[in-house]
Amino acid sequence: MFAIMGATGQTGRAAVAHLRRSGQPVRAISRDARRAAALFGPEVDIAAADPTDPAALAAAFSGAWGVYAMLPPLPGSDDVVGDCAAMARAVAEAVRRSGVRRVVALSSGGAHLPAGSGVVRTLHDFEAALRHTDADVAFLRAADFLDNWAPMVAAAPASGVLPSARMPLDAPMETVSAEDVGRTAAELLVEDWRGMRIVDLLGPQEVTPQDVAAAVAVLSGRPVRAVPLPPDSLVPALLEAGAGSDYPRLLAQLYDGLNDGRVGFDAAADERRRGTVTLLQAVRRMLQPAPAGVT
Repeated sequence: MFAIMGATGQTGRAAVAHLRRSGQPVRAISRDARRAAALFGPEVDIAAADPTDPAALAAAFSGAWGVYAMLPPLPGSDDVVGDCAAMARAVAEAVRRSGVRRVVALSSGGAHLPAGSGVVRTLHDFEAALRHTDADVAFLRAADFLDNWAPMVAAAPASGVLPSARMPLDAPMETVSAEDVGRTAAELLVEDWRGMRIVDLLGPQEVTPQDVAAAVAVLSGRPVRAVPLPPDSLVPALLEAGAGSDYPRLLAQLYDGLNDGRVGFDAAADERRRGTVTLLQAVRRMLQPAPAGVT
């Protein structure tokens, strides 16, 4: 049996779906057990656990041979690094208490950096915590999610512009779909391997912000152009949207690092894989209304 943290999120749902299609027994872990039960039905075991609670996580991991582990985003936190470090310790402690043998941990390009990577610093700490367990661990270092474009893509057909914090607008960037992340995590859970490993995950091809705008234009039938998001506008916009005082600063630092090439993949990966979801497929889904009850 495989236990999936963040099962109601994008990558978690994809991991559950892939494992179920291959006939594997699954336990979906969520802070909201009722929502998970409504989403997956009776064929999936449900466990409620807060990612800060090692005892609840250990109970949720108990009996599982492998776990897909992640740190949920904390946009409302005023101490993102500190709060995520506490969650990382809780997950690692739960792995030790439960005796689970295999962990696939969602990480990111740039997680090898101890500083200067913005919010990705939290995943550096996550990896460090899991290295001090007895489990076999695969760190799935994913590229920037294509799905992060969803709010801008949804608004672009009406406004005619696609604001981009990634610059220059014609610079190729590595991105990957959350669906590919969840599928790859599920594959790693069942494959034959041992020890610690790093797996980089990229999309089928690099894309530029201009490519994203062009895809929106093609699929919506309306003219859309990519425009630069002024660097000094990101933090105020996130604060106005209700983010905590710390997260916007770290996100801006991450974009600075991505744009100038300081944050990316290193040469330490044991393997590099590519997803299959194309830019057009991803944008088509972003332009469709979400099913009821799915966020």
